[in-house]
Amino acid sequence: MIRAAVIFESSPFDRKGLFNAVHNRIRHLKDAGGCEVDVYCIHSRDSFITRRLRHTPEVSVKDEVMIEGIRYRLLWYRFSVADHITVKYLRRRPFFFSRFISGSVGLLEGYDCIIAHSFTGGILAQEASSRYSVPYYITWHGSDVHTHPWRNPLILKDTRSLMEGAECNFFVSRALMAESDRITTSARKDVLYNGASEQFYRFPQERREALRKEYGLEVGDKVVAFAGNLVPVKNVSSLYGIFTRIGKCYDGPVKFWVIGDGKLRRSVEDDFSADASLDVRFWGNVKAEDMPSLMNCVDVLVLPSLNEGLPLVCAEALSCGANVVGSDVGGIPEIIGSGFTVAHSDTFAMDMASKAAALLAAPVFQDLPSYISWKSTAAKEMEYLSASEPAK
Repeated sequence: MIRAAVIFESSPFDRKGLFNAVHNRIRHLKDAGGCEVDVYCIHSRDSFITRRLRHTPEVSVKDEVMIEGIRYRLLWYRFSVADHITVKYLRRRPFFFSRFISGSVGLLEGYDCIIAHSFTGGILAQEASSRYSVPYYITWHGSDVHTHPWRNPLILKDTRSLMEGAECNFFVSRALMAESDRITTSARKDVLYNGASEQFYRFPQERREALRKEYGLEVGDKVVAFAGNLVPVKNVSSLYGIFTRIGKCYDGPVKFWVIGDGKLRRSVEDDFSADASLDVRFWGNVKAEDMPSLMNCVDVLVLPSLNEGLPLVCAEALSCGANVVGSDVGGIPEIIGSGFTVAHSDTFAMDMASKAAALLAAPVFQDLPSYISWKSTAAKEMEYLSASEPAK
């Protein structure tokens, strides 16, 4: 039996893309058998000021949480204004976070392997590997490869070191793995795709109709939605142009949903506030368990991102029977097919709207590729981890 520690930074109190991806990886890895997993979730302990800087909610401090039978042991670190300035402006390693690493690394002694996710988990895994000779693996999910390293040379240097020291680096899409070659080609790499949770499936028609009525939709209404963080990389500033053009291209009643929150929410709402011709509903953050019901009411999901790793929301929407149109970036084409993507150009909003409107008028079946599967991913991951199992 392999004893593995999973370590990553996220929040179990605000379950979004990264947390849900790691959670499902853990569930299916445990179900695959042959692996005993302990989970450590790194969480920042923000002050009022740093919450404003990082746009994070206030949460209660707990030692652990249980989610669907998985115990998450929480490792809290102080995120200070001094560390923010040290990293962003002085390009130096943060003092308080470095103390957190030194104080936490002992928890990882004695494992057969460490499974880290993204940069912060990788830092702790690398330190444990150096001290205790425990092999580590890192899964990279998106911005930790295509965005953050290029904003700070210190992060780029450390990311390269993490990749080259890992037993293997896993990427959630072929596109993200190719992007990582800009950081280093001297590292072992492979693709481990995300999947869609079993909670996401096409509900029976009677239940779908009841949900549509509950959400205020009338017979004949179509729903076009965006779901995700309202942040610059998601290109949410383009939503007004896309939605406006869909309203003009499609000859029928359309309701528009924006599901999610983020630092650009106010500006996105302002874009729509002066246009009474569009019926737009801002849902804000939605509980993870409520997302399948919303997705079963969506006809077309649009994802205009500037970059992506492998967006779970596309797999979730397809699993619920929606059509998806996205930008031709990152792993989006690997989920929805290149025929449903649009390249960024001067006519991007119109091109996105035209494809979306065509699907509203004549929906098609978009099959989820067979490799977008948690079971397949878990089986492949176990093959790697087995190499770390100590000799009996």
